[in-house]
Amino acid sequence: MAAQKEIKTDRRNQILFLAGEIFSRKGFHNASVSDIIQRAGIARGTFYLYFANKRDIFDSLLNEVVDELRDRIRPIDLQQGQPDPIVQLKENLHRVFEFLTQNPALTQILLHHAAGLDQKTSNLLKTFYGRVLDMIQSSLDHGIRMGLVRPCDTRILASGVMGIMKEVADQLTGQPQQNPPIDQVVEELITFGLWGVFVQPRRA
Repeated sequence: MAAQKEIKTDRRNQILFLAGEIFSRKGFHNASVSDIIQRAGIARGTFYLYFANKRDIFDSLLNEVVDELRDRIRPIDLQQGQPDPIVQLKENLHRVFEFLTQNPALTQILLHHAAGLDQKTSNLLKTFYGRVLDMIQSSLDHGIRMGLVRPCDTRILASGVMGIMKEVADQLTGQPQQNPPIDQVVEELITFGLWGVFVQPRRA
């Protein structure tokens, strides 16, 4: 029984993976169940053993990526004895971009094909992005209290930070290319967030 369940899980995951490629390339409306079963090399009846319809498999993919990103984005722990907040931020970014670059089809679905599909999907994305925005703003507010961040409208700045992350993720996953190492991507983003693009003046 355990082996049979594992086989079914593997088959479902295989169909999900290949469907992600189809949706990423063609979009939700232009993709069809026929496209998916042809790509997966399965019978139509096999598809319906695992998913009710095209929307069911699309929702499964979207929920998978949102749940995974929720797990990887962790609140900054400011208690004594915890790593420096910048270190924790780097670890967050590394976990996020590692997942996104390893799953380019899912990333493209999240960034381009899910938004505006319907109210249910819009609410899911709004809740997810709102949570990320709150976490970024909270980190900026604490940075101001510690004297590490200049006084600013942290909600606007948090929105800008999230927009940069989404654009970078799109660039890294939108087309086949040789991407820089994740550590380099994280360092570039952190350096930009701290210092912008200007050369820092030398200290006496």
